[in-house]
Amino acid sequence: MDAHLGFSYSPSSIASIVMDKPKIQIDKPLQQEQKPTPRTRFGYDAKDCVKSLQDVLSQSGPAATGKALHYSADMICSGGFEIWIRLMWSYVFQHVHLTSLRIFVYLQQRTADLEDYMKVLDIEETYKNPEFQHRVSELVIVVQTLPRQNKITWPKVPPETHDLTWLHAVQKAKESDAVNKVWDPRQDKPILRFVANQILFACEEVNIERALFWLKWLFDEDKKVRSENKGLASLTTYRRSGLGGSKMDKSEVGYFIVAVLAEAYKDLARRGLVRMHEEFQELINLWRGKQTRLSSKQKHECIAFMILVVTEVPRWKVPAAQPLIKDPTVMSRAVQQSVRFFQEIVIKPRVNSIVPKDLVASKSKKTKAVVTIGAKMDSTEDKMRLMDEMVMEFISR
Repeated sequence: MDAHLGFSYSPSSIASIVMDKPKIQIDKPLQQEQKPTPRTRFGYDAKDCVKSLQDVLSQSGPAATGKALHYSADMICSGGFEIWIRLMWSYVFQHVHLTSLRIFVYLQQRTADLEDYMKVLDIEETYKNPEFQHRVSELVIVVQTLPRQNKITWPKVPPETHDLTWLHAVQKAKESDAVNKVWDPRQDKPILRFVANQILFACEEVNIERALFWLKWLFDEDKKVRSENKGLASLTTYRRSGLGGSKMDKSEVGYFIVAVLAEAYKDLARRGLVRMHEEFQELINLWRGKQTRLSSKQKHECIAFMILVVTEVPRWKVPAAQPLIKDPTVMSRAVQQSVRFFQEIVIKPRVNSIVPKDLVASKSKKTKAVVTIGAKMDSTEDKMRLMDEMVMEFISR
């Protein structure tokens, strides 16, 4: 079973509750009613639905794709679009393969399209809109069938590496034209040029771990300097972000490195060693805040992907991103069939919209839930059998 409905009691447990003799208290109520568990329209515990979708996205095969479509339709039609789209972005950042970097261009475009659909007054009509269903389904299938790799692992940066003694012992990397084009001696500290040269030299030597080490070292160093000066000082006074204010934005150092990597990319492109122009530009746009759902960590990972591009792609036989949809005919047929998953959800009664706070564990003390004998509810087996039938029908077509 991929998601648990999580009903609080089985018949045997109900019997045990009835048989127990509760202690009578005059000054306190016998039972305190527990807050209802947020559920989707199909009947899943909201947390279980999210967890199950996360699990099946990492699995392969048509059965996993069918389940991913089912959970996605249920989550969205239960008012959980925001949770769902954030989950998609998070999954891509954790699993995207370098050959599939076009997913960021696609995901940004598709997110904007779906957001337009969600702005309508009658949201139920959106859920029933075949075009909306097709766009959601295509996104799910694309993400679920992407080539996958492990998420980026950041090297550890020991505190002692920020001592001047350690830094002076590091061999200076050769000068880079890309760094010299960006570094401004009037506004940028010399350490920025030193570290940027270290990063590009590591890229040239195909030493990704070393390049990521220096990137993380630079962020840590800037954070240290800002902390010691209450945010009034940084490693640069150049406002490359365009943001104003009395304090320098904490991302200015990142803008410097992004500008350096952009220059390095342009040099490789002029020599015909890389052809990922749109994908690289989208990484820059994401770093700049084009997608507001990204965390600071994910923005830093955008820079890490840029490092991977200038390091790995020039060594490929075909230095370009692979298409996300390899067979448009097969994709079109799968998308047309996937509306069944939405149709089985929208006929269910509406529920209160699932919001992020519903997925956070409550810190309050556990209390006994009130059990209503004879309450009507569909059985777990019936719900799971219906879901399995939909998935199998999807596979067989």
